[in-house]
Amino acid sequence: MAAGGPVPKGEVEFALRALQNEGVRVDGRGLTASRRCGLKFGAEHGEVEVTFGATRALAVCSGEIVPPAPERPNEGRLSFHVDFGPMASPIFDLGRPSPQATSVANFVERLLRGSRAVDAEALCIVGGQKVWSIRVDIRALDDDGNLADVSAIAALCAVMHFRKADVDVSGESARVYSTEERVPVPLSIHHLPVPVTFALFRGAGKGADAETMWILDPSRVEEAAMAGAMCIAANQHGEICGVHKPGGLPVDIALIQHCTAMAQTRARELIETLRAELDADLARRAQGRKNVHRQFAEAQLLTVDWAATPAAGSSAPEPQAAQRLAALAPAAKEESVSVVASPRKPQRRRPGAAAAASAAEASGVAASSPPLSASAAAVAAQLAPGCDLAAELRAVAAEKAELERKLLAAEAGGAPVEPCAPGAGVSPAAGASPRKKKRRKSVSTGAAAAA
Repeated sequence: MAAGGPVPKGEVEFALRALQNEGVRVDGRGLTASRRCGLKFGAEHGEVEVTFGATRALAVCSGEIVPPAPERPNEGRLSFHVDFGPMASPIFDLGRPSPQATSVANFVERLLRGSRAVDAEALCIVGGQKVWSIRVDIRALDDDGNLADVSAIAALCAVMHFRKADVDVSGESARVYSTEERVPVPLSIHHLPVPVTFALFRGAGKGADAETMWILDPSRVEEAAMAGAMCIAANQHGEICGVHKPGGLPVDIALIQHCTAMAQTRARELIETLRAELDADLARRAQGRKNVHRQFAEAQLLTVDWAATPAAGSSAPEPQAAQRLAALAPAAKEESVSVVASPRKPQRRRPGAAAAASAAEASGVAASSPPLSASAAAVAAQLAPGCDLAAELRAVAAEKAELERKLLAAEAGGAPVEPCAPGAGVSPAAGASPRKKKRRKSVSTGAAAAA
């Protein structure tokens, strides 16, 4: 059934008869079974939403620095405010506190403040001048039964989750650090009192023979049918922090002892759940503070492994390219050796044939370069397009042809050979003798004319 709204009388009678005659609950739970507890934390420290099934309550804890109370100058302030509005149930009025909200606020204050769960003296900053004032606001969101326990647990979780600013005291002055300067510190909590509520019902008998029945964590329908309620608060050490029974059906000491043992077991289970959820949330927040400038998580990033082998048809270089170049290095070395002109025996040629051969070679070399050898062609064919080695081989072949042309011209007794690049095998002094002879001839001619 949905939470909120008045419960029809027929549902109340049906739930009561099912418990008295059959010993079963209308929602299918056992008599000692409770609903699962869920926690949700807000963006800021101290914002906690607690759920018991469909029952939900939100608690927000805040703090400020104020002067202490005159009667307690060395203790901080701790206050609780409960709001039950129409959002939780239509039976609650808007704009004014309902009697149920006032009763729950007093119950929570006695539970957390009366049992000294929170250290009030640790909230003092400067005695008689400045103390922390901690305020816990509790708002009911949905009411499907046992709203008092949910509100009290929400207030306890908010106090445990809250972080106050760090304060440095020097003499009578105090400096409050912001969250950017120092990490906020938690409140000092001695123990964790958790309430466990039991709903009491009259048995099937009549008068004194009627045995009192009880169930754990009543729902909204069961609260409308119950004859009384009893709440027992216990902490993580198994200590009883309080017993609250606002009238209703009388109980004996045996029933109280039985319910006390049940409350201690239930309180330990709830405290383990609360601590596990709080530790997980604090770990997430600490992980987020490691790099405040990080905008993306690891799951939102796309990474590429450059060491992986590229797929077929991709333009990435092949892994065997280096090995193939190393294997072809000897052949390339043979073709790239510099050409050194060896001295040749002068051959007698006719002057007309030598001049024709020189002209033909000059025109042929200028037009096109000679073809590559077999090894050079094999290297150029196996290398990737655009490689510089093929161009270098062609340049070496062209230089070789140019050197041979110059050597032939020198042997034919033609024009003097121009100096070439070092390592070509032709020295610049090879063409110096003709120029000297011409100069001497011109000087002797001038002397004869003068005579």
